[in-house]
Amino acid sequence: MSDQGKIEKIHKLDTKHKTASIIKLMEGKHSDAEVICAALEALGDIADEDSLNEITHYLEHEDPAIRTKACCVAAKLNTDYLNTRVRYQMSQEKDPEVKKAIQEALDHAGHIVEP
Repeated sequence: MSDQGKIEKIHKLDTKHKTASIIKLMEGKHSDAEVICAALEALGDIADEDSLNEITHYLEHEDPAIRTKACCVAAKLNTDYLNTRVRYQMSQEKDPEVKKAIQEALDHAGHIVEP
């Protein structure tokens, strides 16, 4: 299945709240950043326990785009646990662009974090 096909499937699964199926698509050997980011967004929409746990796994991902998306989705969800994890990730983040995006996500979600 092409990446675009996977993304379309993720959107359909999102409307049906099929967390396990979305996670399975994310974990495929050939899932690229665009697919994983779309899946993270869908998991944020579903926001069940399995979704939150999966999002947490991507907060420290090696790919900056995936890390950024995971942190932004987590900040939007606004749970105590995810807020703590996102703040921690921001304190450890080395990439200035990712750090800026995390700060913007926290600001947008109403969390004030001192630099």
